[in-house]
Amino acid sequence: MRSCLIPVRSVRGKSVTTIEGLAQGEKLHPLQKAFADYGAVQCGFCTPGMIMNAYALLLKNPRLTRDQILQGMDNNLCRCSAHKRIVQAIESVAANK
Repeated sequence: MRSCLIPVRSVRGKSVTTIEGLAQGEKLHPLQKAFADYGAVQCGFCTPGMIMNAYALLLKNPRLTRDQILQGMDNNLCRCSAHKRIVQAIESVAANK
């Protein structure tokens, strides 16, 4: 399992986007909207990490396949069992790119 954790010092002087930074004012980012539309949020604990990881994956490849989504999201855990809806939400955004 690969880790996505990095020391804070490694981002010194760089731009860092957070979950709040994806929205444009009151307008949600398509991933945020898709997660809401597909019911891919339950307790909400994992949601920011899921969305930010999906965002990074889509930046690298806007036309992700289901297999690429599953592989890319493998390190994000959700204890509420929303995985199917999470994948569907990401697929919907990738399909509209």
